[in-house]
Amino acid sequence: MSNPTTASTTEGRPTRLSLGRLARRIFTTHWPYGRAALLLAVLNIALFASLGFAWGVTTEFTRMSGQALAVVGIDVNDWLYFSKEAGIGPTKGDPWTRPSGLIVLGMFGGALAGALISGDWRLRVPPQRRRLVQGFVGGVLGGFGARLALGCNLGAFFSAIPQFSLHGWLFMVGLVGGTWLGSKIVLHPLLAARPELLLAPPAATARSGRPAWLKPALGVAVAAIVLGAVGVYLLGGEPRLAAALAAGAGFGLAVERGRICFTAAFRDLWITRQSHLSRALAGAMVVASLGFAVAIATGVAPKSESAGLGALLGGAIFGVGIVVAGGCETGWMYRASQGYVQLWMAGLGTFVGTIVLAYAWDAWGLYDALVRPFRPVNLAAELGLPLALGLTLLGLGLWYVFARLRDPGLGPARGLRGILGLRRPTELSTGEA
Repeated sequence: MSNPTTASTTEGRPTRLSLGRLARRIFTTHWPYGRAALLLAVLNIALFASLGFAWGVTTEFTRMSGQALAVVGIDVNDWLYFSKEAGIGPTKGDPWTRPSGLIVLGMFGGALAGALISGDWRLRVPPQRRRLVQGFVGGVLGGFGARLALGCNLGAFFSAIPQFSLHGWLFMVGLVGGTWLGSKIVLHPLLAARPELLLAPPAATARSGRPAWLKPALGVAVAAIVLGAVGVYLLGGEPRLAAALAAGAGFGLAVERGRICFTAAFRDLWITRQSHLSRALAGAMVVASLGFAVAIATGVAPKSESAGLGALLGGAIFGVGIVVAGGCETGWMYRASQGYVQLWMAGLGTFVGTIVLAYAWDAWGLYDALVRPFRPVNLAAELGLPLALGLTLLGLGLWYVFARLRDPGLGPARGLRGILGLRRPTELSTGEA
């Protein structure tokens, strides 16, 4: 009889399962894009099926921005954008009392824990200081475009299309055009990075004197705080808030370990013509669409937003912004947690962009011109769930095929793992600016 603690043998020696071994598998190497994206899809399905809403962040960013203005005496709750009829609703409560706020806080916690435990956290100041301005300006454009479209790469794309919302497809069309234009902008000589000469690897030049165990220990402490907070919400009779925080932490860990950035997924199709991440996201959205369809069939109500010019134009502005900034909402969140100062500026710009859009909603007439004339369209309600699912899978399949055809370095996709992108590519884009 075999020893139950023996997982396998390597050169005749038993290899035992242990928490330490599992932790090394999780934190010492980055995850293949396909596996990380698949985990995001599964978490999103679970969130939608259990709490009735899907993954998104920029609505909460806008509420946080509004509450920040309240600190300096500006009450935004009488703005049209903060009304239930024509916006996101008032800024009630605090981020730690709202499920959407806890998803955001959990994402930062999960990404920071992953970066620290793996040793990926390091303060990274760009040698060209104009990159900080570039990150901020791109963030403003990204935040503005996301809220004009009533969602970012998550709420208006990754979560919208599996909910069969037509506005998700309009956002994608704008996003494709915007990232193409953004790629042209960042390749201009005024913005293109100059090559840098590294005399030694970063690890050899950074002698801080800090013990090697310090960052992993801090990461474990961050993870313990997040898990402890989940327990506090559960013991306090708030299972909904506990689930939101746990889901957020899972999202944050997965995007940090998998380097999931929608900027890279689209930008790389235009610049380097790499398609690994784009294909992985397409596969994950296929899985999410199937899971969401089951949840909708059992009575969970999908969310749809205005399917019109706002989604299309917002997607285009967002696409330009995230390429200029160097990261989308998930991208800047996880790389900010790794110590990228340019992405800190992108995050700050995102918050500024969301509140500028909230002001412009009625002050500049954007709501009346770009959003109000168009109604929300849910394909499942309009066409029936089976046909909506079939068309969604077809659309995602065409995106996958397009991405694969763009990539000149790919040979035949052998086996299901190769088709879905679950194998680790030999050379990956980091998605960094």
